[in-house]
Amino acid sequence: MLYLVARRKAQQQRNLDNIVSQHPRISGGKKSKKEVFASSDLEVKNTSPMSEQDSGILDVEDEDEDEEVPGAQDLVDFSPVYRCLHIYSVLGARETFENYYRKQRRKQARLVLQPPSNMHETLDGYRKYFNQIVGFFVVEDHILHTTQGLVNRAYIDELWEMALSKTIAALRTHSSYCSDPSLVLDLKNLIVLFADTLQGYGFPVNQLFDMLLEIQDQYSETLLKKWSGVFRNILDSDNYSPIPVTNEEVYKKIVGQFPFQDAELEKQPFPKKFPFSEFVPKVYSQIKEFIYACLKFSEDLHLR
Repeated sequence: MLYLVARRKAQQQRNLDNIVSQHPRISGGKKSKKEVFASSDLEVKNTSPMSEQDSGILDVEDEDEDEEVPGAQDLVDFSPVYRCLHIYSVLGARETFENYYRKQRRKQARLVLQPPSNMHETLDGYRKYFNQIVGFFVVEDHILHTTQGLVNRAYIDELWEMALSKTIAALRTHSSYCSDPSLVLDLKNLIVLFADTLQGYGFPVNQLFDMLLEIQDQYSETLLKKWSGVFRNILDSDNYSPIPVTNEEVYKKIVGQFPFQDAELEKQPFPKKFPFSEFVPKVYSQIKEFIYACLKFSEDLHLR
């Protein structure tokens, strides 16, 4: 659920950015509301008497335009926190509860930030890890805005700084084990969603995008290894003989794969031969695929 909501949030934000860039003079209109998430291991209830109405966001791909994703207060039962805060406040011991709450949440943050040992094996392992972190900080953000001083911005910023450091270290370690470029690319997309989601709550994420540039180098290395094998197979299977063409249809098919122009060859009657073997159009096609794969990683990195 959390990943789905995060995907919707990031997708909607990108679409809004595109609309604004295409129509710079448009102003006003319906504004997007604040998105909220909750960790999947938290109790799903809706009994928070003091919570504000946190609205969801639009799923631009699968859902109706006006359908909203449940907010934090819809997914998490905050009432025990509110009741304890009220009781300690009445007893004149509010500070005691504040210190206790923050101490316990710091402990929980350390548990959430501990990645599983096999996280690098599947994309789902990374997804669950990100879900836990987003859920934790969305809950704290909700507490920040629905209580008066139980947590403050300095406390949350301190937790985020610790989380950012541990998350980046974990991602560097686990991503280094990955040799599949497709998995590395999927991981990059998850990290972008993760960063965009938390940035929407005001958390600085520049370090995550800096780390993605490091992963991009690794991605390029995995691509080189993959395509070196592709080129080797093309070389091994080539007969190193000119490509024969018997009619116009075959001729157009080959020049459609490789933009070769030779006025003299075009004038020659069929059958005729290209001055190169099948190696040339095949390698040309694979080089284009390689360049496309390299560029795919740069999407959504907010780079100039």
